[in-house]
Amino acid sequence: MNQTFEFRRWWMLVTLHWVENRKRYGLGLLAVGGLLVTWFSFLMAVDKFSAIDLYYQFSAYFVGLLLVGCLMAGTGFSQLGDRRQGIGYLSVPASHLEKLLCVLFFCVVLFFIAFTLVFYAVDIPMVHAANRILLGKYHYWPGTNTPINPSPIYNIFTGLGAPAPEQDGHIFLVGYFAIQSAYILGPVYFTRSSFIKTTVSVLVFMLVFVVFMSQGVERQLPDGWRINNLFQWARVSDLIGQQQWVRLPLWIETLLWTVLRYGIPPLFWVVTYIRLKEKEV
Repeated sequence: MNQTFEFRRWWMLVTLHWVENRKRYGLGLLAVGGLLVTWFSFLMAVDKFSAIDLYYQFSAYFVGLLLVGCLMAGTGFSQLGDRRQGIGYLSVPASHLEKLLCVLFFCVVLFFIAFTLVFYAVDIPMVHAANRILLGKYHYWPGTNTPINPSPIYNIFTGLGAPAPEQDGHIFLVGYFAIQSAYILGPVYFTRSSFIKTTVSVLVFMLVFVVFMSQGVERQLPDGWRINNLFQWARVSDLIGQQQWVRLPLWIETLLWTVLRYGIPPLFWVVTYIRLKEKEV
């Protein structure tokens, strides 16, 4: 039998995890659904002319996904924060890789699918109800002849109606998986108060990165030059606004962006695996 990964042993670990946590997961999803219903009902009550537009749907989805997803990820290895539970967890007859894959299966894959299904189970009927109520009372914007159009359903895969970064490259969605991967690592790295310490670490890292780019890199550029993004620099060269650009070759820029966008979660997962192998309680 393979000591690193064996599917039958891993599936038994998944089954054990589900039996121990299914009630908690079910109640959590019901709570998410209830909060979404409450929030959308509040929007319908306070905004009579654009009850649940695309921006509200986008905000509700990603704020909920980030908050609940990070809380979920923070519980993946929460047993390691308690000595007795940690000894019992490390004694489970499964490899470290199988334990990590079990956590990723529930916290990353299943959670994302379940949260999205719950969101649309609430979002679709609430948006349709808001449209019926709105169009039943008003046909035109107040004081104009402009008809009020019904709000469409936000599509997380196309990002239409979301801010430009999400439409162009799903930055918010990719960023969520990157941040969530840090919260999976947190309980393995920190012994006590892992969620708080992980949150502080993520915020400090973001602050240092912003200060480094704005006060460190940009101040070293010649006068008139600015950072357009991580791999492009530009300056306005004349009065009509013509710009000059300095950028990396397209294939290098594409490669670096791909690694930066999709490489952070696997990097944190690998670090989690290495740290888990070294873990003692």
